[in-house]
Parts: sequence; structure tokens; C-alpha cells
Amino acid sequence: MTTDWNLVRAMLNAAIDTCERIEATGFAPSDREATLDIRGQEVSVHDFLVSAWTLPETIRYQIIRDRHDAGADRPYVPETARILVAMAGAGAELIGGAEARPAEADIRRMIDWYRDDAAPGIEAAIAAGRDAAR
Repeated sequence: MTTDWNLVRAMLNAAIDTCERIEATGFAPSDREATLDIRGQEVSVHDFLVSAWTLPETIRYQIIRDRHDAGADRPYVPETARILVAMAGAGAELIGGAEARPAEADIRRMIDWYRDDAAPGIEAAIAAGRDAAR
């Protein structure tokens, strides 16, 4: 089974870009009630925000249903999915904390570890294991 990593990347980038743009406005809780007329309906900032986190939840369930209908259910949560969820959770904890620079050195070491150790180590171990099995 393969993954469309470009689609996953585009989804995460869309969320990150939107969050960055929201923060760049100087968003404050008092802004939640600001509204915009969209085709004759008043839509508040709060409405947009709620939609921005519930839409991916809704899409997640659509993905699950579509996979089921296609006979492509997941029998377990793949390790790569767990990596993605854990990194998203850690990244979410950085929202609004730039001045404090929480765990910055450890985050940089983790990023380097992914690039320099985890991915190449996994690739090399799998290749060696497959070569030994031949």
C-alpha cells in the first residue's frame, strides 16, 4: 500500500499557512465576533475557526468510509501515521510560544535525527534485512 505524500504535505501546509496568516493578523479572542458578509450571510471569525478544525475531522471520517468502501481498511495504525500525529501534536504546542523558544535545541536535534539517523537508518536496515533474506 502506498501513500500520496504530496497530498498529505499539501494538507499540512494548508493548515500551517492558514494558522500563520491568522497569527499575522494579530488575532485576539475579541476578534472572534468580527463578521464578514458572504453571499448575504454574516459569517464570524469564530465560524471560520470552528470550520477550520472541524472540516479536517469531517474529511477524516470521509477518508475512513471511502477506504472501507474500497476494501482498503487499515487493520492497525501504521507507524508512519503515529509519527505524523505525534509531530503534529508537538508542533501544535509551539503555537504562541516563539518568544519562550521552548525546547528549541532539542527540536533542532530531533529534526536532524529524523533526517540524518532515523530515515537513513531505517532504509539501511530494511535493505540489509532484505539482502540477507535472499
